[in-house]
Amino acid sequence: MMTRAQLRLFLLEGLGLLLLSVLVVIGGFFLSSGNQAARKQEDYIARFASVLTADRYEPLNTSVLKDYPEINAVYMGYDEEGSPVGYVVDITTEPDGKTLHMLVGIDYESAAVTGLRYLRDSDELYPISDLVMQAIQSRIVGNSIPVAFAVEDQAESVTDEETEVTSDLIDGTYFAQEYVDDKLGYIDYVEIEIEGGVITKVKWDAFNMDPTTENRSAASLSGAYEVSGLDWATQSYNICHALLEWQDPEKLAMKSDGTTEIVDGVTCNISAFVDLSNECIENARYGFNKTKYYKALDEILEGILGADAETLGVLNEDGFVVFSFKDYPEVYTVYGAEDNNGDREITGYLNVRQIVSGAEGSDEQTDPEAPTPTPAVNSDNSPDGSEDGVINTGRESDQILTDSIDDLPMTEIATRITPVNNAYDETRQVVHICNTCYKFLKDYLNWLV
Repeated sequence: MMTRAQLRLFLLEGLGLLLLSVLVVIGGFFLSSGNQAARKQEDYIARFASVLTADRYEPLNTSVLKDYPEINAVYMGYDEEGSPVGYVVDITTEPDGKTLHMLVGIDYESAAVTGLRYLRDSDELYPISDLVMQAIQSRIVGNSIPVAFAVEDQAESVTDEETEVTSDLIDGTYFAQEYVDDKLGYIDYVEIEIEGGVITKVKWDAFNMDPTTENRSAASLSGAYEVSGLDWATQSYNICHALLEWQDPEKLAMKSDGTTEIVDGVTCNISAFVDLSNECIENARYGFNKTKYYKALDEILEGILGADAETLGVLNEDGFVVFSFKDYPEVYTVYGAEDNNGDREITGYLNVRQIVSGAEGSDEQTDPEAPTPTPAVNSDNSPDGSEDGVINTGRESDQILTDSIDDLPMTEIATRITPVNNAYDETRQVVHICNTCYKFLKDYLNWLV
């Protein structure tokens, strides 16, 4: 029989076990909740970090959202100290019955767009290519909302004008190569094909003065030729694909250092590609095809050396004219008048078609102000500002703005951009999304403008 002391001990032990069990359950609950919260934050970071960098994200619960049916959710981002860094807006629009689902990152202090991401998670996607999306991002990211076009009522005419530019191209295969080899002995060339007035095929490569050296693309794949970033062959493919989509080398936005920031995976200098592509397109306007180009090279060689490429032994097994004109700059260089010291300023360069068609006697040679097509040739001439996308027309009409955009007065606009060429509608849809985010934040934060 249990004594009173034993009974008391038994009850105390039972109570202790009960309390321990409760503590274990409570601890497990909090541990599980903590793990769940951690997993949720990991998911948020994976989804949102590309548009807004933060240590923690929390959804906003506000009745203002009911007035913005296009906005799926809004999240506030916080740094490690718990201070807000910005917002992530999850928004979906349906232009033309297609789905355009995007994440927009917005800085807490400046209302600048920190990132744009197109979520391609629908069967009926609104058609924006990766290349166009990158171009739109380059115009908007880093700038404050709301956004408008610099010439909202005239912007759509850009696509019509650009179509007219390419409509005079004559079908055929066109070719251009540099006059001078680079320090490694490579001579760049570009070949394009035109069908129906449109560029349908582009190739950029370089052959070498040394017959035992591979073409640049093959050498890059074998590791014999190296550049920063992706291998050169891949970068060449990417820039050629971009030209197929844009149909105009100027739209590649080459900067003054010869690089571009709008073509994904391209970090190499593209100046030779842009120059040679422009020469090919210019040749296509005159029907100066690849066959005529090679014939012209023979005429030039005969003029300075008295024989054609095959006779001189500079025609390789792939059919390229492996010859550098570095010792014959007078063949393609345009000079101005002599100064008092007898020196002549270089005012431009002639391409192969101009040389054989007698362009040396035209105004292009004597008038420094005349526009001169410039073939790819090494020189110390500084590029003009338009290579950085800075174009000042000086026309007052180009500054005309409409009264409003997305129901926002133009006096409220923080950033004005130009639409991406040949992608007016796509740019406009992304601008609409950014402005919808602005209107929501304006209502949510009671901004006074």
